[in-house]
Amino acid sequence: MTERAETEALIQDAYAARYRGDLDAVMSFFHEDCSYRMSGAPAPVETEAAVMFTQPSGREAMRAQMEHFIATFAFSNPEVLSLIVDGDKAVLNWHADVVFVPNGRQEHFEILDIFTIVEGKIAGLVQFTDTAAVARLTAA
Repeated sequence: MTERAETEALIQDAYAARYRGDLDAVMSFFHEDCSYRMSGAPAPVETEAAVMFTQPSGREAMRAQMEHFIATFAFSNPEVLSLIVDGDKAVLNWHADVVFVPNGRQEHFEILDIFTIVEGKIAGLVQFTDTAAVARLTAA
C-alpha cells in the first residue's frame, strides 16, 4: 500500500471509529505525542462550548478530550467532500449532522480538518468549523 493510501485509510478508519463512539479504537489512531486544536475564538469558560477549545497535548489529555466529545456529540449522515494528502499533511473537508446530546439540539456542520501524520499515526489535528453554530448548539 502506498503512503498516500495508508494516510487515507488511517483518517477514514479513525473517523469511522469516532462515528460509532469507540474511544479505544479512536485513540489507536493517535500518536503518543498528539495534539488537537479547534480554530476560533474560545468560548467563555463557563459554557460547554469552552471544552471544544481546550487544546490537549499528549495521549492522556487527548483521550480525555475525545471521551468528552464522544459522550456529548453524536454524528449522523457524515459525508467526505474531499481528502487531500501531501506527504505528512492531510486535509479532510466533510460535513455531518451533529447532535449535542445534553440538550438534543442538532445543527448541520461543514468541517475542515488538517492533520499532521507521524510514524503512521495522527500527531496533530487542527479543526475548522462554524464556531457560532457550536455556541448555539451547546447553549443552555
